[in-house]
Amino acid sequence: MKEETKILFLSHSPHKVHLEFAKQINARIKIIPFDRFIKTSKRYPFLKCLHPLISFFYSLTLKFKEKIILVDGGSSLYIAFFLKLYHPKIKVIYLDADLFILNLKKANFLERAFKKLILKCVDGVISVSQMNKKETSVILNVPIEICNPYPARVEPIKMERKNYGLYVGRLDPDKNIKRILQVGLACPYFEKMIIIGEGALENYIKAESEKYDKLRYLGTKENVGRYYSQCKFLIHLPDKDPHPCTTMEAAQCGCFPIISRGVGTNYLFDDIFIVKNPDDSTEINEKIKYILEHEEEMRKLLEKSILKIESKEQSLKNFKDKFENILNKLNGN
Repeated sequence: MKEETKILFLSHSPHKVHLEFAKQINARIKIIPFDRFIKTSKRYPFLKCLHPLISFFYSLTLKFKEKIILVDGGSSLYIAFFLKLYHPKIKVIYLDADLFILNLKKANFLERAFKKLILKCVDGVISVSQMNKKETSVILNVPIEICNPYPARVEPIKMERKNYGLYVGRLDPDKNIKRILQVGLACPYFEKMIIIGEGALENYIKAESEKYDKLRYLGTKENVGRYYSQCKFLIHLPDKDPHPCTTMEAAQCGCFPIISRGVGTNYLFDDIFIVKNPDDSTEINEKIKYILEHEEEMRKLLEKSILKIESKEQSLKNFKDKFENILNKLNGN
Protein backbone atom coordinates (compact mmCIF):
# COMPACT_ATOMS: atom_id res chain seq x y z
CA MET A 1 0.00 0.00 0.00
CA LYS A 2 1.32 3.44 -0.89
CA GLU A 3 2.68 5.41 2.05
CA GLU A 4 0.55 8.49 1.19
CA THR A 5 -2.68 6.48 1.33
CA LYS A 6 -4.50 7.63 4.46
CA ILE A 7 -7.44 5.64 5.81
CA LEU A 8 -10.08 6.36 8.44
CA PHE A 9 -11.67 3.44 10.30
CA LEU A 10 -15.21 4.13 11.57
CA SER A 11 -16.90 1.92 14.16
CA HIS A 12 -19.24 2.35 17.11
CA SER A 13 -18.04 -0.80 18.93
CA PRO A 14 -15.32 -2.66 17.02
CA HIS A 15 -14.62 -6.35 17.48
CA LYS A 16 -11.02 -6.96 18.53
CA VAL A 17 -10.32 -8.66 15.20
CA HIS A 18 -11.71 -5.69 13.25
CA LEU A 19 -9.45 -3.34 15.21
CA GLU A 20 -6.47 -5.49 14.22
CA PHE A 21 -7.64 -5.34 10.60
CA ALA A 22 -7.65 -1.54 10.81
CA LYS A 23 -4.18 -1.44 12.36
CA GLN A 24 -2.89 -3.73 9.62
CA ILE A 25 -3.58 -1.00 7.03
CA ASN A 26 -2.41 1.82 9.34
CA ALA A 27 -5.87 3.33 9.55
CA ARG A 28 -6.73 6.11 11.97
CA ILE A 29 -9.32 4.65 14.33
CA LYS A 30 -12.41 6.70 15.14
CA ILE A 31 -14.85 5.23 17.66
CA ILE A 32 -18.32 6.69 17.12
CA PRO A 33 -20.08 7.36 20.47
CA PHE A 34 -23.22 5.42 19.51
CA ASP A 35 -22.67 2.24 21.51
CA ARG A 36 -25.16 3.10 24.24
CA PHE A 37 -27.78 4.17 21.68
CA ILE A 38 -27.33 0.98 19.62
CA LYS A 39 -27.71 -1.22 22.70
CA THR A 40 -30.78 0.71 23.84
CA SER A 41 -32.39 0.52 20.39
CA LYS A 42 -32.06 -3.28 20.49
CA ARG A 43 -34.15 -3.27 23.65
CA TYR A 44 -36.57 -0.70 22.23
CA PRO A 45 -36.65 -1.18 18.43
CA PHE A 46 -38.80 1.91 17.77
CA LEU A 47 -35.69 4.00 18.53
CA LYS A 48 -33.96 2.69 15.39
CA CYS A 49 -35.76 5.28 13.29
CA LEU A 50 -33.59 7.92 15.02
CA HIS A 51 -30.34 6.29 13.89
CA PRO A 52 -30.11 8.08 10.51
CA LEU A 53 -30.96 11.41 12.14
CA ILE A 54 -28.29 11.27 14.84
CA SER A 55 -25.83 9.97 12.22
CA PHE A 56 -26.55 13.05 10.12
CA PHE A 57 -25.89 15.46 12.98
CA TYR A 58 -22.77 13.57 14.06
CA SER A 59 -21.41 13.60 10.49
CA LEU A 60 -21.55 17.42 10.56
CA THR A 61 -19.08 17.44 13.46
CA LEU A 62 -16.64 14.85 12.12
CA LYS A 63 -13.36 16.36 10.86
CA PHE A 64 -11.12 14.20 8.68
CA LYS A 65 -8.53 14.47 5.92
CA GLU A 66 -8.47 10.83 4.83
CA LYS A 67 -9.52 9.92 1.29
CA ILE A 68 -10.54 6.37 2.17
CA ILE A 69 -13.00 5.30 4.89
CA LEU A 70 -13.19 1.73 6.16
CA VAL A 71 -16.67 1.33 7.67
CA ASP A 72 -17.21 -1.36 10.29
CA GLY A 73 -20.75 -2.68 9.82
CA GLY A 74 -24.10 -1.11 9.05
CA SER A 75 -24.36 0.97 12.23
CA SER A 76 -21.52 3.21 10.99
CA LEU A 77 -22.60 3.18 7.36
CA TYR A 78 -25.15 5.97 7.81
CA ILE A 79 -22.37 8.37 8.81
CA ALA A 80 -20.27 7.30 5.81
CA PHE A 81 -23.26 7.99 3.56
CA PHE A 82 -23.54 11.59 4.76
CA LEU A 83 -19.77 12.10 4.64
CA LYS A 84 -19.76 11.04 1.02
CA LEU A 85 -22.53 13.51 0.24
CA TYR A 86 -20.26 16.29 1.51
CA HIS A 87 -17.06 14.79 0.05
CA PRO A 88 -17.99 12.88 -3.15
CA LYS A 89 -14.37 11.97 -3.97
CA ILE A 90 -13.77 9.82 -0.89
CA LYS A 91 -13.84 6.04 -1.24
CA VAL A 92 -15.93 3.98 1.19
CA ILE A 93 -14.89 0.39 1.85
CA TYR A 94 -17.49 -1.56 3.80
CA LEU A 95 -16.38 -4.27 6.24
CA ASP A 96 -19.32 -6.60 5.75
CA ALA A 97 -19.34 -8.34 9.12
CA ASP A 98 -22.88 -7.92 10.41
CA LEU A 99 -26.51 -8.47 9.37
CA PHE A 100 -27.11 -5.11 7.64
CA ILE A 101 -27.25 -6.69 4.17
CA LEU A 102 -28.23 -10.20 5.23
CA ASN A 103 -31.43 -8.85 6.81
CA LEU A 104 -32.56 -6.85 3.77
CA LYS A 105 -34.81 -9.69 2.63
CA LYS A 106 -36.72 -9.53 5.91
CA ALA A 107 -37.11 -5.75 5.86
CA ASN A 108 -40.32 -4.05 4.80
CA PHE A 109 -40.43 -2.15 1.50
CA LEU A 110 -39.55 1.28 2.91
CA GLU A 111 -36.75 0.03 5.14
CA ARG A 112 -35.28 -2.03 2.31
CA ALA A 113 -35.41 0.92 -0.11
CA PHE A 114 -33.81 3.25 2.44
CA LYS A 115 -30.97 0.85 3.25
CA LYS A 116 -30.29 0.28 -0.44
CA LEU A 117 -29.99 4.05 -0.79
CA ILE A 118 -27.47 4.14 2.07
CA LEU A 119 -25.49 1.34 0.42
CA LYS A 120 -24.99 3.49 -2.70
CA CYS A 121 -22.12 5.20 -0.87
CA VAL A 122 -20.12 1.95 -0.86
CA ASP A 123 -17.25 1.63 -3.38
CA GLY A 124 -15.88 -1.74 -2.27
CA VAL A 125 -16.60 -4.51 0.22
CA ILE A 126 -14.61 -6.94 2.33
CA SER A 127 -16.99 -9.69 3.46
CA VAL A 128 -16.06 -11.94 6.36
CA SER A 129 -17.55 -15.08 4.79
CA GLN A 130 -18.59 -16.60 1.49
CA MET A 131 -22.19 -16.46 2.72
CA ASN A 132 -22.00 -12.69 3.19
CA LYS A 133 -20.28 -12.18 -0.16
CA LYS A 134 -22.99 -14.14 -1.95
CA GLU A 135 -25.75 -11.98 -0.48
CA THR A 136 -23.82 -8.72 -0.90
CA SER A 137 -22.97 -9.37 -4.56
CA VAL A 138 -26.71 -9.46 -5.33
CA ILE A 139 -27.16 -5.97 -3.86
CA LEU A 140 -23.92 -4.21 -4.82
CA ASN A 141 -22.03 -4.09 -8.11
CA VAL A 142 -18.66 -3.17 -6.61
CA PRO A 143 -15.37 -5.02 -5.97
CA ILE A 144 -15.95 -7.60 -3.22
CA GLU A 145 -13.28 -9.65 -1.45
CA ILE A 146 -13.45 -12.20 1.37
CA CYS A 147 -11.35 -12.21 4.53
CA ASN A 148 -12.21 -14.71 7.26
CA PRO A 149 -11.62 -13.44 10.82
CA TYR A 150 -9.42 -15.44 13.17
CA PRO A 151 -10.49 -16.79 16.59
CA ALA A 152 -9.18 -15.44 19.87
CA ARG A 153 -6.40 -17.41 21.52
CA VAL A 154 -8.35 -19.51 24.01
CA GLU A 155 -6.44 -22.11 25.97
CA PRO A 156 -8.27 -25.37 26.73
CA ILE A 157 -8.20 -26.53 30.33
CA LYS A 158 -7.73 -30.12 31.41
CA MET A 159 -10.91 -30.93 33.28
CA GLU A 160 -13.83 -33.34 33.22
CA ARG A 161 -15.98 -32.65 30.19
CA LYS A 162 -19.70 -32.95 30.91
CA ASN A 163 -22.89 -33.34 28.89
CA TYR A 164 -23.55 -29.62 29.06
CA GLY A 165 -24.82 -27.29 26.35
CA LEU A 166 -23.20 -23.88 26.05
CA TYR A 167 -23.93 -20.56 24.37
CA VAL A 168 -21.35 -17.74 24.28
CA GLY A 169 -22.10 -14.39 22.68
CA ARG A 170 -24.49 -11.47 22.50
CA LEU A 171 -27.91 -11.98 24.03
CA ASP A 172 -29.76 -10.19 21.23
CA PRO A 173 -32.84 -11.25 19.25
CA ASP A 174 -30.84 -11.77 16.03
CA LYS A 175 -28.95 -14.59 17.76
CA ASN A 176 -32.26 -16.42 18.38
CA ILE A 177 -31.50 -16.76 22.06
CA LYS A 178 -35.01 -17.98 22.91
CA ARG A 179 -34.63 -20.79 20.37
CA ILE A 180 -31.30 -21.77 21.94
CA LEU A 181 -32.86 -21.84 25.41
CA GLN A 182 -35.68 -24.06 24.19
CA VAL A 183 -33.21 -26.47 22.59
CA GLY A 184 -31.03 -26.62 25.69
CA LEU A 185 -33.89 -27.09 28.13
CA ALA A 186 -35.66 -29.70 26.01
CA CYS A 187 -32.58 -31.77 25.13
CA PRO A 188 -32.71 -35.04 27.11
CA TYR A 189 -28.92 -35.46 26.79
CA PHE A 190 -27.96 -32.19 28.48
CA GLU A 191 -27.50 -32.06 32.23
CA LYS A 192 -27.07 -28.26 32.13
CA MET A 193 -27.42 -25.43 29.62
CA ILE A 194 -24.96 -22.60 30.29
CA ILE A 195 -25.39 -19.09 28.86
CA ILE A 196 -22.53 -16.55 28.78
CA GLY A 197 -22.88 -13.01 27.45
CA GLU A 198 -24.85 -9.79 27.69
CA GLY A 199 -27.36 -7.96 25.53
CA ALA A 200 -30.96 -6.94 25.02
CA LEU A 201 -32.40 -10.22 26.33
CA GLU A 202 -30.22 -10.37 29.44
CA ASN A 203 -33.09 -9.82 31.87
CA TYR A 204 -35.15 -12.48 30.08
CA ILE A 205 -32.30 -14.97 30.45
CA LYS A 206 -31.92 -14.14 34.14
CA ALA A 207 -35.63 -14.69 34.74
CA GLU A 208 -35.60 -18.01 32.87
CA SER A 209 -32.56 -19.22 34.79
CA GLU A 210 -34.43 -18.62 38.05
CA LYS A 211 -37.29 -20.81 36.81
CA TYR A 212 -35.22 -23.75 35.56
CA ASP A 213 -32.48 -25.51 37.55
CA LYS A 214 -31.10 -26.88 34.29
CA LEU A 215 -30.34 -23.36 33.01
CA ARG A 216 -27.36 -21.38 34.30
CA TYR A 217 -26.73 -17.77 33.32
CA LEU A 218 -23.19 -16.62 34.14
CA GLY A 219 -23.11 -13.09 32.69
CA THR A 220 -19.87 -12.20 30.93
CA LYS A 221 -16.70 -14.21 31.51
CA GLU A 222 -13.09 -13.58 30.56
CA ASN A 223 -11.98 -17.20 30.97
CA VAL A 224 -14.33 -18.73 28.39
CA GLY A 225 -11.75 -21.48 27.77
CA ARG A 226 -12.90 -23.05 31.02
CA TYR A 227 -16.46 -23.41 29.72
CA TYR A 228 -15.43 -24.55 26.23
CA SER A 229 -13.41 -27.23 28.05
CA GLN A 230 -16.15 -28.20 30.49
CA CYS A 231 -19.08 -28.39 28.05
CA LYS A 232 -19.39 -30.96 25.30
CA PHE A 233 -21.57 -28.84 23.00
CA LEU A 234 -21.74 -25.25 21.82
CA ILE A 235 -25.26 -24.40 20.59
CA HIS A 236 -25.36 -21.60 18.00
CA LEU A 237 -28.60 -21.48 15.98
CA PRO A 238 -29.26 -18.03 14.47
CA ASP A 239 -30.99 -17.67 11.12
CA LYS A 240 -27.87 -15.81 9.94
CA ASP A 241 -24.52 -15.00 11.53
CA PRO A 242 -21.65 -13.80 9.31
CA HIS A 243 -18.61 -15.55 10.84
CA PRO A 244 -18.90 -16.13 14.62
CA CYS A 245 -15.51 -16.63 16.24
CA THR A 246 -17.06 -18.57 19.14
CA THR A 247 -17.67 -21.57 16.86
CA MET A 248 -13.95 -21.73 16.05
CA GLU A 249 -12.85 -21.10 19.63
CA ALA A 250 -15.12 -23.87 20.91
CA ALA A 251 -13.80 -26.32 18.31
CA GLN A 252 -10.20 -25.55 19.24
CA CYS A 253 -11.06 -26.43 22.84
CA GLY A 254 -12.74 -29.71 21.84
CA CYS A 255 -16.32 -28.49 22.29
CA PHE A 256 -18.64 -29.80 19.54
CA PRO A 257 -20.46 -26.98 17.72
CA ILE A 258 -24.09 -27.50 16.79
CA ILE A 259 -24.78 -24.73 14.30
CA SER A 260 -27.42 -23.68 11.78
CA ARG A 261 -26.81 -23.49 8.04
CA GLY A 262 -26.97 -19.72 8.27
CA VAL A 263 -23.73 -19.57 10.27
CA GLY A 264 -20.87 -18.27 8.12
CA THR A 265 -18.33 -20.68 9.61
CA ASN A 266 -20.28 -23.73 8.39
CA TYR A 267 -17.62 -24.32 5.68
CA LEU A 268 -15.26 -25.43 8.44
CA PHE A 269 -17.44 -28.21 9.82
CA ASP A 270 -18.76 -31.61 8.79
CA ASP A 271 -22.50 -31.89 8.11
CA ILE A 272 -23.01 -33.80 11.35
CA PHE A 273 -22.48 -30.51 13.22
CA ILE A 274 -24.82 -28.50 10.97
CA VAL A 275 -28.58 -28.39 11.57
CA LYS A 276 -30.88 -28.10 8.53
CA ASN A 277 -33.85 -26.83 10.52
CA PRO A 278 -32.88 -25.10 13.79
CA ASP A 279 -36.52 -25.22 14.92
CA ASP A 280 -36.60 -29.01 14.65
CA SER A 281 -35.70 -30.29 18.12
CA THR A 282 -35.88 -33.89 16.92
CA GLU A 283 -33.13 -33.31 14.35
CA ILE A 284 -30.95 -31.51 16.90
CA ASN A 285 -31.40 -34.19 19.55
CA GLU A 286 -30.60 -36.93 17.04
CA LYS A 287 -27.36 -35.18 16.12
CA ILE A 288 -26.38 -34.75 19.75
CA LYS A 289 -27.20 -38.39 20.49
CA TYR A 290 -25.16 -39.60 17.49
CA ILE A 291 -22.15 -37.46 18.47
CA LEU A 292 -22.24 -38.78 22.04
CA GLU A 293 -22.40 -42.37 20.79
CA HIS A 294 -19.50 -41.85 18.34
CA GLU A 295 -17.44 -39.37 20.33
CA GLU A 296 -13.98 -40.61 19.32
CA GLU A 297 -14.89 -40.51 15.62
CA MET A 298 -16.44 -37.05 16.01
CA ARG A 299 -13.30 -35.71 17.66
CA LYS A 300 -11.33 -36.71 14.58
CA LEU A 301 -13.76 -34.75 12.43
CA LEU A 302 -13.35 -31.77 14.75
CA GLU A 303 -9.57 -31.98 14.38
CA LYS A 304 -9.99 -31.72 10.60
CA SER A 305 -12.09 -28.60 11.09
CA ILE A 306 -9.46 -27.01 13.32
CA LEU A 307 -6.84 -27.42 10.58
CA LYS A 308 -8.97 -25.25 8.26
CA ILE A 309 -9.05 -22.29 10.65
CA GLU A 310 -6.79 -19.43 9.61
CA SER A 311 -4.17 -18.23 12.06
CA LYS A 312 -4.05 -14.61 13.20
CA GLU A 313 -1.05 -13.98 10.96
CA GLN A 314 -2.75 -15.52 7.91
CA SER A 315 -5.98 -13.60 8.49
CA LEU A 316 -4.28 -10.23 8.97
CA LYS A 317 -2.10 -10.68 5.90
CA ASN A 318 -5.14 -11.75 3.92
CA PHE A 319 -7.03 -8.63 5.00
CA LYS A 320 -4.22 -6.32 3.96
CA ASP A 321 -3.91 -8.07 0.59
CA LYS A 322 -7.66 -7.99 -0.06
CA PHE A 323 -7.88 -4.32 0.94
CA GLU A 324 -5.09 -3.48 -1.49
CA ASN A 325 -6.84 -5.53 -4.22
CA ILE A 326 -9.95 -3.40 -3.82
CA LEU A 327 -8.00 -0.14 -3.95
CA ASN A 328 -6.19 -1.31 -7.08
CA LYS A 329 -9.51 -2.12 -8.76
CA LEU A 330 -10.96 1.23 -7.78
CA ASN A 331 -7.88 2.98 -9.17
CA GLY A 332 -8.11 1.02 -12.40
CA ASN A 333 -4.90 -0.97 -11.81
